[in-house]
Amino acid sequence: MEVALGLILLYGLSDLLFRHLGLLSYARGSRREPKVALTFDDGPSERTEALLALLRQHGVKATFFLTGERAHARPELVARIREEGHQVEDHGLWHAPWRLLLPWLEWRHMAAGRGRYYRPPHGLHTPFTRLFARLLGKRVALWDTEGKDWLDLPAEDLAERLLFYLRPGSIVLLHDGPERTLRLLEITLPRMLTLGYRPVTLDELKPLPLSPRLALIRGLQGLEERYNRRHGVRRAGLGPFHLFRLEKKPFPGPALPGLPPGTPAFELHLESERAMELSTPEVIRAFRNSLKEVAKALLEDPQVRLIYGMSPLAPVAELFGFKTAPLPPWPRWVAGLAGAFFLWLYRGELPRRGRVWAQLTYLEREEVLQRYPPSTPASPPPAPGAPESPPP
Repeated sequence: MEVALGLILLYGLSDLLFRHLGLLSYARGSRREPKVALTFDDGPSERTEALLALLRQHGVKATFFLTGERAHARPELVARIREEGHQVEDHGLWHAPWRLLLPWLEWRHMAAGRGRYYRPPHGLHTPFTRLFARLLGKRVALWDTEGKDWLDLPAEDLAERLLFYLRPGSIVLLHDGPERTLRLLEITLPRMLTLGYRPVTLDELKPLPLSPRLALIRGLQGLEERYNRRHGVRRAGLGPFHLFRLEKKPFPGPALPGLPPGTPAFELHLESERAMELSTPEVIRAFRNSLKEVAKALLEDPQVRLIYGMSPLAPVAELFGFKTAPLPPWPRWVAGLAGAFFLWLYRGELPRRGRVWAQLTYLEREEVLQRYPPSTPASPPPAPGAPESPPP
C-alpha cells in the first residue's frame, strides 16, 4: 500500500512540476518581439493538405509534432510538410498516454522519433520523461497558449479566446486533424497578421527553458482565465503590446463633483506579461498607446465615467495624468502586497522603499478622451526596440 501511494505521489508531483508548470520545458519565446509559433500535434492526417494550403495562402510557417505511427503510414505527407518549409518535430510513437506509465514503453515511445524537440501526448509527464529526454538529446517542448480546438465549441468562440490570450513569444497548441482547426485558423490568421503578430517556426522563435519564476507564471495562467471569465473582463485592444484588461465595476474612490457614489468605471488590469521584458521607454510608449485603446472602450460604453487602478506605482501613473487618492487600510495592504508580488514575478524586482503600499489612481472619462484620443494606425506599430520605433 505504501509503495502504491508513493508511486501515485511521485507521478503526480512530476506531472504538476513538468506539465502544469512546465518547469525547464521550452514553452515560450521572448516577450520583446511579436513572433508566435503555431504548433500542430497528432498529424499527419486527412486534413494536413488543407492545413498546408491555408498556411501557404497566408505565407506562414509552422511546426508539426508528428506521431510516429501516423508518420510511417503517410510518408508523402511528411515529405510535403518539409518541402513547404515547415518544421517537423517529435510527438512520440503512439498517442496513447496510458502506455507512458510504463517506463520501458515510454522509452520506446520517445526513442522512436528523431526530432530535436519532443512533445509528450497531452503534455503528460512521468518521473522518467525528463531523464529519457536528456539521454536521447531531446528538448521537451510544451506551449503557453491553447487553441482548445479539441472542444466541441464554435470556431468563432475559440478564435476570440485565442486572440485574447495570444502574446508575443507565444507557442500555440493546435492539432492536425479536427475540422474546426481549419475554420479557427481561417478566422485568426488574417487577424493575427493585421494586429502585428508574425507566426514563425519553433526554431525561429528561439524558445527558452522555463526558470522556476517563468514556470510559476505559466502555472497561474489558468487562474487568470477563470477570473476573466467570471468577472467579464475584456481586453482594451488585441495587439501584441496593448497592456490593459478592463473590468466594469462601481468606482470605489472618493466622491467627485457630478459623480454619485457607485458611478460605473473601468478597473484597469495591467497585462504584466506583455511588458515584462520591455525597457522603461518601451513600457511608457506601450502604456500611452494602450490608453488610446481604453479610450475606444469608453466611447463604446457611455455609462462608464472613469478609469482607475490600485497599485504601489501610483506616482508613476501621475506622469500619465492620473490623480491619486488614499485607500482604506485593508485594500491598501492587499493591493500593495499583490503589487509587490507581481513586480517580482514579472520583472524579477523588489519594490523600492516607499512604494510598497498601494494608492488609488483614477482619470475621468473626458480627460482620457482628451489626452488619449483613439486612433487607428494604417499599419501595426513596430515592435519595441525596432529601429523605426518613434521616441516615447
